[in-house]
Amino acid sequence: MPEINWMTILESQQDEFIIKLKDMMPGFTRGKYDFDEAIHLYSVCDGDDEKEEQMNWFCTELTYKYNHGNLLPDKFMNYKIGKIGEESVKQYLGKLISDVDYELYEWGDDGTDFYLRDKRAVSLQVKTTCFNRILEKDIDCEIDEFIYELSEGYVNLEHDLCQNFLDIVKWKISEKEQNKSQVCIFVLLLNQVVGDRISSYVDIEKIDKDLILYRMITNSSSPQIDLSYSSILCGFKPTDLLKPDTDIYLKDLFYIGGLKGYLKHFT
Repeated sequence: MPEINWMTILESQQDEFIIKLKDMMPGFTRGKYDFDEAIHLYSVCDGDDEKEEQMNWFCTELTYKYNHGNLLPDKFMNYKIGKIGEESVKQYLGKLISDVDYELYEWGDDGTDFYLRDKRAVSLQVKTTCFNRILEKDIDCEIDEFIYELSEGYVNLEHDLCQNFLDIVKWKISEKEQNKSQVCIFVLLLNQVVGDRISSYVDIEKIDKDLILYRMITNSSSPQIDLSYSSILCGFKPTDLLKPDTDIYLKDLFYIGGLKGYLKHFT
């Protein structure tokens, strides 16, 4: 009989998780979620204007700092996607980990996002990818060929494309992130993030084609995107089991439900 260890169990649970996720993927339109605890869907910043303002301020400052004082909407959106992912992980792990860090450091955050409260030497990294960004970059067809609909900041695809979508969700971790952290957590953000929050004078035509499409659909010059962000915690992996700068897929991860138990072995 083959030996069964904790990794084998979490890999098997991850396989089941992916099957459930694929079954429910077509319902990922706002107001149509039907998840049990096994799916680990968490909403953050739900109607919280203060948190939204904090994220927007922080990401705007990062955009200025690392882009020679320029306000670049695409960079802003990248920073904000990452911050929403951190907020999702914090909501799940709670007091086990440090708070989401909104401090601006002269030389950056040293490649880590969280540490364990009971053992500060153990660092965690969060990698977040965004639903609509993947649709833009990785689905091999034009936007009008696959019924791409934005509704209040959420995306809806036809059933077959939803099934295939999860096979191309991927992340990467850098060598620096691997060296600085013991655990990496992987998040899929379901909402789109818009870039016009960084400045009232940014040209909308230069922001994001999805936002332009959204405004066409709603026939509105200034749509109000919901401040509720929904993320799926897709899995985790000890960083020593990851290879830097290579694609990491859902099937490569350990089931997220084993994360809290895994972290306890450090304390």
